[in-house]
This record gives sequence, C-alpha cells and structure tokens, in this order.
Amino acid sequence: MSQRHEPVRTCVGCRQKDGRLALLRFVLAGDPPQLVPDVPRRASGRGVSIHPRRRCLDAAARNGGLVRGLRAAAPAGMKVDTEQLADWASGQYTRRFEGLLVGAYRSGHAVIGADRARDAMSTQRAILLIVAADAADKRQELVASAGRLGKSCIFYADKAKLGGLFGRETVGVVAVTDVDIAAELQHAIQCAALLAEAS
Repeated sequence: MSQRHEPVRTCVGCRQKDGRLALLRFVLAGDPPQLVPDVPRRASGRGVSIHPRRRCLDAAARNGGLVRGLRAAAPAGMKVDTEQLADWASGQYTRRFEGLLVGAYRSGHAVIGADRARDAMSTQRAILLIVAADAADKRQELVASAGRLGKSCIFYADKAKLGGLFGRETVGVVAVTDVDIAAELQHAIQCAALLAEAS
C-alpha cells in the first residue's frame, strides 16, 4: 500500500495503537442490532477497531471492549459470538482477496498461466505469485523461480476455484504486476488466515 498519513486507532483487544487501515472495523447492523465486521469500512455509524487476528478478537470479547467501544449504540446485555464474527470477517477478507485479484487481471495488472507468469518474472514485472495448491506440475518450479527473484508466493485454493474467478475451467498460477495491489492481496489473505485460526 502506498505510504500516506492515516489516522491512528486503538485495538479494543490488545489496546495497541495502529493505523486505521491495519485494523478491522466492527459495527452494529440489522434489527435487532448485531455486531458485524466491516472490512470495506463503508458502513455508517459508530464502530470499534480491532486487529484482524483471532487473539485480539477473543481478548476484546473477554474484556468487553467490543461492546464498550460502541457505547450507547450497543443493546443492553448484547452477546458476542467470536466464532461467528471471526468466520464472517475471514469470509469478507477472502472475498476482498478474490475481488482484488479479478480486478487486477481486468485492469491489466495481473497475468494468468504458467508461461505468462514466467515471462512476467523474467522481465521483473511480477511482484506476487498466486499459485493454486494443486498446481503440482508447475508449483515447485514457479516457487523456486519466485524465491530466486525475491518475489512472494501465496498458495490459494485449487485450480478449479482459481479458474472460476476468471471464468475459466482451471488456472494454476496468477502473477500480479502492481505493487499496491500485491500488498493489498497479501494483507487480505493474511487477515483471513489469522481470523480463521483456532483460538
């Protein structure tokens, strides 16, 4: 992500301060109101911020920080189901990852397929590789090449799932060529994984 000044918030779980974009926002939504994650940060109303990791979410539920941070907006006796909140937030981050990946491809900031990925790496355009977990025939070679070039790899889903994102039967590898998009993809998938971890 590009370097720019961003507001600082306090995680209601670990009480550490961090940039607003590094934290996950939770808001009240629905009738009756319930706590929901707001990964895109577009929901209106008062929210609470927390690091997108399971230990902070669990701590915030134990210490009452999630409900207390909402102040008067939270209904009395509101219960917090951290399993459900973690699942919802992890799902939102996964959908963000997939949306960013498809958007990168459509805007010309990603290429699909082993040959194009190799070409992007050889010309120093590839910043990040997304490799299907079952892409055994190309996986080791691509990962080794990426490692030699100092590029990062993310193993994601399988070839059918990755292909489905691009309207193809299968895709084994995607090379992302934009630094900011690569950083956002890494952030989204890391947050999804941290929230999915067992507490």
